[in-house]
Amino acid sequence: MTPSILPAAPEGSRLATWSTEGHRSEPSHSNIATFVSPDGAYSLSVEVDDPVHGYLIQLFANDRDRDEPIGRTVVDEEELALETAAEMAAGAEDLESLVDRPHLGPERISREDLEESRVDTPEEWADDEDEETWEEALDEAFEKADVDRSKASLTTKSISENEYYYLQWREGDSVVSQYVAPVNPKRDS
Repeated sequence: MTPSILPAAPEGSRLATWSTEGHRSEPSHSNIATFVSPDGAYSLSVEVDDPVHGYLIQLFANDRDRDEPIGRTVVDEEELALETAAEMAAGAEDLESLVDRPHLGPERISREDLEESRVDTPEEWADDEDEETWEEALDEAFEKADVDRSKASLTTKSISENEYYYLQWREGDSVVSQYVAPVNPKRDS
């Protein structure tokens, strides 16, 4: 008998259930172990040292028209590969509940919404009149920075014992920033 590329699935795991109630196969002289869920809806493959060095673990939804995996990761140890495969098998069953109750899944965000995303108004600027000034300062900073709103984050810098808000983002290997406003709107700088 050809030795297995993976030991038995962790006892009590969903992967063990897939092995016993579903299907586990390892063609002889192969570097791939395949597990199929009991209902046949999902399959999981573990490939050793091909096409990557280590264990490539991929989860597939068998009822989809596409061949791409719905989950993929690479690990470098056999024990971790088994644990990860077991977690992915359990996760596949959680996906089933999302089909029945899609509100459990992440909120869908369109690219347009992301590009126009708003930075929350800081607590110090929460007054009605200050909030409008904050929005103007933020819009002006984004305009000067010429960067998508989805790429910049808000940060603070201390200069001469005063704190200021800046937009910060990456351009290649550099971190770039653009002044927005003082942290405390009541304090003129």
